[in-house]
Amino acid sequence: MDRDDIKHIRPEVEEERDIIAHAGELPEVAFYESLFFLTTSPTGPGLKLWPEEVVFLKEGVIEGYKRIILRDLNPQNRTKEIFRGIERAVVNLKRLKKFAQKEGLEISHLLSEIANALRQYVQTEINDQELAANGIRTINCDQQEWDWFCQELGLKPAHLIPDIEAFFKRRPLSFKETINFFKHRQKE
Repeated sequence: MDRDDIKHIRPEVEEERDIIAHAGELPEVAFYESLFFLTTSPTGPGLKLWPEEVVFLKEGVIEGYKRIILRDLNPQNRTKEIFRGIERAVVNLKRLKKFAQKEGLEISHLLSEIANALRQYVQTEINDQELAANGIRTINCDQQEWDWFCQELGLKPAHLIPDIEAFFKRRPLSFKETINFFKHRQKE
């Protein structure tokens, strides 16, 4: 459901969707907080939400998860404090899928965008000779999580990373170590 397709979404609901979509690490929690605020809270507007408004808010959760997954798949973010790495992208895709399934929402349209972001991240990783020379990797999930993530995105794990077994023998950097590694490298 796109904002342009909906003529009767009240401004309070639109504001709450924006809050949900930019709530940080747990958009689903923000959704339930917004529902409470809009309908029940003594400080809220006391609305009776229309079904399309509830769906509109739920789609804010999807937007929020997409935003944080793509954030962690952006190799340019590896120097920034917002970065959490591939491991966190895996966790958030699992959360997103669970929420979408529970709520009967379609997310297949997001998977190709996420897959493209992962391909770009991997290409940056593979091209970084310093990571290889130091026997480290910023893809900080284990191989089982990696395989699951790739398969969920319609990708073949072995096609993304040549010599995948050797790659996963490298020491994974935590997201904090990754941030520090790339910040230090920028200073050089």
